[in-house]
Amino acid sequence: MTRVQILLETKEVQALRRKAKASGKSYSQLVREAIDTVYTSRFSEYEIARIAGEAKRGKGIKKFKDSKSFLRYLWSL
Repeated sequence: MTRVQILLETKEVQALRRKAKASGKSYSQLVREAIDTVYTSRFSEYEIARIAGEAKRGKGIKKFKDSKSFLRYLWSL
């Protein structure tokens, strides 16, 4: 792991405190989870395209309003 220092707005720190208290997780863990959710994926771009193609051809197609929503869904699988 690499240590990183960031500046946050007061409202962001307050939200982290509330979530940390409610979940029992550390600030660091919450930040890592947020970054993973938005900026990383377990799937390559090729795999995402293949999965999307299969979904379009299948029954019960799930529609997404944008690619971020689609990536969040895939990450949740």
